Amino acid sequence: MTGTTKIVWRGLQVAFFAVGVLIVAMLLFNPPLGLYLLWDVLIPVAPLLLVLAPGLWRNVCPLGSFSLLPAQLGLSRGRTISQAWQQRLLLGAIVLLLVIVPLRHVVLDVYGVVTGIVLLVVAAAAIGLGFVFDWKSAWCSGLCPVYPVEMLYGSRPLVSVPNVQCRVCTGCVSPCRDSSRALVPPDAAKGGSKLLVYLFAGGFPGFVLGWYLVSPNTSAPLLEQIGMAFLLPMAGLLASALLFLGLYLAFPRRRRWLALLFAALAVAIYYWFKLPVMLGLEGDGTHALLNLRAVLPGWSVWALRVGAGALLFGLMLGRKPSAGWSGRVASATA
Repeated sequence: MTGTTKIVWRGLQVAFFAVGVLIVAMLLFNPPLGLYLLWDVLIPVAPLLLVLAPGLWRNVCPLGSFSLLPAQLGLSRGRTISQAWQQRLLLGAIVLLLVIVPLRHVVLDVYGVVTGIVLLVVAAAAIGLGFVFDWKSAWCSGLCPVYPVEMLYGSRPLVSVPNVQCRVCTGCVSPCRDSSRALVPPDAAKGGSKLLVYLFAGGFPGFVLGWYLVSPNTSAPLLEQIGMAFLLPMAGLLASALLFLGLYLAFPRRRRWLALLFAALAVAIYYWFKLPVMLGLEGDGTHALLNLRAVLPGWSVWALRVGAGALLFGLMLGRKPSAGWSGRVASATA
């Protein structure tokens, strides 16, 4: 990697970190704008980025850069995490994801200040783990709740990029998600946790569908709102996981392909609902990233949905894996 390339990547990291700081600041001091920037600008494009170039996101993620700051500055104790704890952190990341997403309906999509505080707490956890453990092992490839989604959507990256976060490979996790190709989520798990991760991969499409079917009732008591926010996503998760389990047992030689199929289904469901809102073709336009209601005819909603779904299935299932998320850096023991 040339000096110019390194400068460009560092510039991108600084820019994305500044965007992250801006979003948190707006959540705390201008909540409507902060909520829009987070949930209507950053989050809607993230799944597609994870399908196309997960390594790009891994290089510039503000929380990732923050968690690696102690290692970059030589301040981390660099403890190695055991295989058992790698599995526990992965399962912890899945639990966090399944808790945080339903809470969007009740809290995180509504109260910008609360969302900003949650992000600050998450940032503190990320850098705290970075001070203790080796490179990406505890946060980026461990407890980060986005990590399970990266694994689901990033198994067939279209673009592989240089790894600019790791100076040398210390073998902090095995297998390395950044440099290994053709991995599906259960490849990062071992023993009994492998089946649980398979079931998460199989249940995620139902979880996403259930989330979109929730109709928040802001006039109901808070506990009832929370219950309704979790009911449909968890019911969808269970139904989808049971369907996956049946296929998993019926086609034991196709388990990896089934995990990819259900991952593609999850991201296709996400954009089936989100894409029309992003383009202002559904809803009141307040959540639109680009409002095309005056430009596109009404029937275009269905054409966009079908076209996006076909594209996503093609990207995730129609190609053989050619590379990992990013290139492997030299080993520290080489």
